[in-house]
Amino acid sequence: MFRDIATLVAFISDNARWLAAGFLLALGSSFGQTYFIAIFAEPIRAEFGLSHGQWGIIYMVGTLASAACLIQLGRRVDDMAPRRLAMMVIAAFTLVCLGMTATPNWWILLFLVFGLRLCGQGMLSHLSQTLTARWFSATRGRALAVAGFGYPLGEALTPLLAVGLIAAIGWRATWGVAAICLLAVLAPALWFLLKRPRQPRGAAEAASLNSAGLGGRHWTRGEAVRSTPFWLIAAGIISPSCIITVVFFLPAHIAETKDWPLVDWAATYSIYALVSVGASLLAGWAIDRFSARSLLAVYQLPMAAALTVLAFGRDVSTMPLFMSLLGLTGGAASAIHASLMAELFGSRHLGAIKALAHALMVFASAAGPGAVGLLLDGGVAFETQCLWMAGYVGLISLLYAATAARLRDPAPETQKLT
Repeated sequence: MFRDIATLVAFISDNARWLAAGFLLALGSSFGQTYFIAIFAEPIRAEFGLSHGQWGIIYMVGTLASAACLIQLGRRVDDMAPRRLAMMVIAAFTLVCLGMTATPNWWILLFLVFGLRLCGQGMLSHLSQTLTARWFSATRGRALAVAGFGYPLGEALTPLLAVGLIAAIGWRATWGVAAICLLAVLAPALWFLLKRPRQPRGAAEAASLNSAGLGGRHWTRGEAVRSTPFWLIAAGIISPSCIITVVFFLPAHIAETKDWPLVDWAATYSIYALVSVGASLLAGWAIDRFSARSLLAVYQLPMAAALTVLAFGRDVSTMPLFMSLLGLTGGAASAIHASLMAELFGSRHLGAIKALAHALMVFASAAGPGAVGLLLDGGVAFETQCLWMAGYVGLISLLYAATAARLRDPAPETQKLT
């Protein structure tokens, strides 16, 4: 155990610049993530007179549009300098946050939600995962786990900070604080960290930085899309994004339905974050030792259990258990999903392929809140919807278990390509 800790510390020390860049990109995405935006749902709904379903539709439309743009914009990671692209995204993100401070009516929210989701959940997350997965190969799982610490830290801190700031200065001014953080903190730090690309340190390292995928080659996005493995994977990787987004999108409704204090619900995000960190490290170790594919059939099962707990739990004491189970899947997913595409399809066109996969997850995260909001307006209890989602996760896990061999053997798929 102590040897593993020492090895991890040495790894972080040797690669601090690039790991810190991935970490900050992940952390900076918080202002465009559902767990942060959802804290503003009630004041926004109250100010513009929106129902759960109407706010859900606005969120869904903005997120769907961001996913469509991400498919093309995300491939720029393959041909643009990371520092330049990161600065462009942060500049746009800052402007969108400033727009939230002054939006005069509900329809402008459509464009602002689009910008928040594209810049935050979309591009900053995509940059963090794609760059880290490309910079590392033999230690890819470990690197993605360390860089991915930015996600649970954001989940633990930003909702609580948002709740406090909204109470103190109002929801509009809170978005101004977010803009200042992006422009005055994140941009200078990444400008420094991304100044120098990661350089190979020998023949083995050079080979690892250009690691191939199935069949010992680098797949183009067109080849990946025409293969069965891509769509087998896509059917499952969308579920954590969709379900976790749904849960974080409805904190006020869940708290009201369960008669739980909203501040207690927000406080349990720290439990989710802590468990996510442990799950991410464990997943990173397993990815490096075995592979991301080896974890596919099991990593979503804790989320199914979490949904069951949320469906039947009534006492406030069930919140830590629910968040812990959800954190197991959430933490593992960030490392597994980013590593998986590199394992299957290689690193040369990883930006384009990962952009499409990430866009599908964003599509799912958009459809979830909209569908759940409409079902709530239609009288379908959230507890019932939780059981439906748990059933889907169980089916996906069975699908992965049944097709594990096919995901390891590229020969039949290679022959299908045109």
